Amino acid sequence: MELIIEIIEWLRPLGSFGLLAIFLILVLCGFGLPLPEDIPLMAAGILAGQDITEFWTTNIVCMLGVLIGDSVVFALGWYKGNKIKSSYLFKKIFTPKIEKKIGDFYLKYGGKTIFFARFAPGLRMPVFLTAGIYKVPYKRFLTLDGTAAIISVPVWISLAYSFSSNIEVLMEKAHQFQIALYILLGMALLLTLYLVYKKKTKNK
Repeated sequence: MELIIEIIEWLRPLGSFGLLAIFLILVLCGFGLPLPEDIPLMAAGILAGQDITEFWTTNIVCMLGVLIGDSVVFALGWYKGNKIKSSYLFKKIFTPKIEKKIGDFYLKYGGKTIFFARFAPGLRMPVFLTAGIYKVPYKRFLTLDGTAAIISVPVWISLAYSFSSNIEVLMEKAHQFQIALYILLGMALLLTLYLVYKKKTKNK
């Protein structure tokens, strides 16, 4: 909660330009900035709820920030992936353990890994980089990532917009939403795994 308050106090004097700052933060989140994406999204929702920014403009700008950040990482993987992975910085992020997790996810869920990665901050950037390295068609990548973003981005903004006058209640509702989201994602993962297993057994 303290972090949200600090960000809002920093952004409020910027007025509508605060939305540009959030856009840049969201782009950096795509590059692996160690900040949960829901924090700047909720900050954006609070600014809109306090009439500092306009609600629909906020949604559009945040969606663009998220997708541009993800797309740049994907493009880096496509064109410079192997070289980037060999750098010191990315070796720290793209550890053998994380790479194995990504490989396992691709084996189990294929391209759906891109969809689920949006909800896993620690895996999102490596997964999107790997999608570029594996030459996943950009249209497919954007469809999967965009579908996930359409679920997460407006919901976080709308939640913060609705409770912008009481950040304490907002954080309580955000925690409840996270739990519900993880339960739904867990069910979706189980269903996907079941369908993949059923398809494999059918083809034998």
